[in-house]
Amino acid sequence: MSGMNSDQLHRSTLGIYSSLMNEFNPSLQKLVSLGNRYVQAFQALAMTSEAYFSALSEIGERAFHTISSRSLGDVLIEISESQRRLTGELDGVFRRFSIEVLQQMDNNIRLDRDYISGSRKHYEMEVHNQAAALEGQLRRGANQDCSEYLQFLRESNAEALKEEERRYRFLSEKHCALIQSIAHLMNKTGGPLQQRADAWTVETDATRAPEVRRSLNNSVGMREEETGKSREELPLGNIPSRAPSPQGSISRSSGGQYVRARAAHQPGGSSPTLLPFTRGERITLLVQQPKNGWLFGRADSSSRQGWFPATYVEAMDDPPMTTCSGSSSLRSSSSMSNLLDQPAAPPPPPPPSLSSNKQTEMQPIPPSHSENKRSKPPGSQPELFPKGTNPFATVKLRPTSTDDRSAPRVHR
Repeated sequence: MSGMNSDQLHRSTLGIYSSLMNEFNPSLQKLVSLGNRYVQAFQALAMTSEAYFSALSEIGERAFHTISSRSLGDVLIEISESQRRLTGELDGVFRRFSIEVLQQMDNNIRLDRDYISGSRKHYEMEVHNQAAALEGQLRRGANQDCSEYLQFLRESNAEALKEEERRYRFLSEKHCALIQSIAHLMNKTGGPLQQRADAWTVETDATRAPEVRRSLNNSVGMREEETGKSREELPLGNIPSRAPSPQGSISRSSGGQYVRARAAHQPGGSSPTLLPFTRGERITLLVQQPKNGWLFGRADSSSRQGWFPATYVEAMDDPPMTTCSGSSSLRSSSSMSNLLDQPAAPPPPPPPSLSSNKQTEMQPIPPSHSENKRSKPPGSQPELFPKGTNPFATVKLRPTSTDDRSAPRVHR
């Protein structure tokens, strides 16, 4: 920029003013008009959405008062209410967009027309005055000092560039705020809505099971009471801030109720108050009644305690008799107990050269390394651990020698 002469600086400054007046401001005015149409389109969409999901809620109400589809009606009503809340949140975003973005741009356009027009007229007048002063010096034969004139042109050009940058920055900042509002809404509603959608899918698929249909037909009165409670408790509210007191509603582990996860619960973030688990995992309930749609329990796999949605689990008919922890260590001990409880195999028939008193004293002994290569005598029992099932098969034993005098002596 410093290498530009006076004519280039003057043309650059006039080009910036012309771009702002003839291109930027008209484009911004068009953007405001499109934004107003965007808001109007959303308002029409919100009205149509309200009509659609209100009709869906009415169908859910009818299904809720039937015998066969009470749970499905409850799902439809909850979906309608969730959509209504989501539409309300979106309406708030569009209201802020209309007030903080569109109206601000519209106001700035009207003010900017006068400001840019006045700035350009002031610049052109100053250029004309300084050019006339230089021409007067030339006529008088005085030495021309153009340094002050060039400094003015450079400063005017730099100020015009700043004005141009300021307007594009204003446009970027307003739309960054809009995107942040949308991102905040997605973070606020996306995770919980996904969890509720998974729970609704599980509850809908559960109605395909024949045992669910039989329970609905056999216990209509009980189902009415349970669904009445689910209408009040299953919609998730705020997560309880604290775990319940052990002296309160927590049941002891010996008498706790077991439930099984019918959907995976993997909460985002690292909240210590939420309990993650996988589908099919067993959970011990520490709170028997849901609070705001949340239950408190302990996962048997990790022994971790926390809150989780009540719709993610189902009651277990038969509680397990033994725990699943320490299965790897129990396997080895049970294998050893089976080995010790196994009846001893009868000794093989002695060779003809053995005496009768030696036959009664012989006990079965483990075969030595050389005897493993021999074929098993006919009539012996099958192996205690067939090939591939012995948990100790990978243990390498050091070769040993024995001086067991009770072993049979074979005379060659």
